[in-house]
Amino acid sequence: MRQCMATAEVPSGPLLLAILAGQGRVSDGELVDVPETARCELGLWHGDEHAAFVWDWEHKPTDALWARWTPDGTMRFESLTHCEAEGGADGDACTLYRDHSRDHSWNVVDPEMESLRRRVLAENAGLLAWLTRKRE
Repeated sequence: MRQCMATAEVPSGPLLLAILAGQGRVSDGELVDVPETARCELGLWHGDEHAAFVWDWEHKPTDALWARWTPDGTMRFESLTHCEAEGGADGDACTLYRDHSRDHSWNVVDPEMESLRRRVLAENAGLLAWLTRKRE
């Protein structure tokens, strides 16, 4: 299934307040990883609010901070427990939150990354064939 492509600007003030409320402190160096925009990580036609991971809690390895927003752009921040499902081709853990709608992360394909993957494969087909050929 294709990934939802909805994006929204992440308001830095409310995000910082959410991080401080959940974690109590944050260093300047950690703020480098704070996103300025968020893109929904759910599968297309998820039917509820858009959602994007924004922060890993240092003291709660089972939870993370997620940005949730409505189609009109109203954003809130919520600490959510990680999805416990494992599966996919490599047995990976789902990178979404518990009780997310629709497919798990291993079934959600980012169309931009898929396009890049195909372009790189096409541009390097000769090299890949040479690297994977049988050697005698």
